[in-house]
Amino acid sequence: MTTAIDEAPYINGYELTETLYQGSKTEVYRAIRLADQQAVVIKLLRQEYPTFSQLLQFRNQYTSQKSQYSQYHPSL
Repeated sequence: MTTAIDEAPYINGYELTETLYQGSKTEVYRAIRLADQQAVVIKLLRQEYPTFSQLLQFRNQYTSQKSQYSQYHPSL
């Protein structure tokens, strides 16, 4: 499910264009990196001050996805 963005967070250097997912812990956005107009996907934790455990899980998800897809997208 994708939706237009009504109130997106501000992230310096990026223009968030579409909400791809909103869950209880994370939000995922389609965005444009302004420096080179590259399309990107940004995943954010919803809590302003996540716990250490939540940060660790978030980092582990990133590491897992990066290793899984780096063969297809070397720039990851």
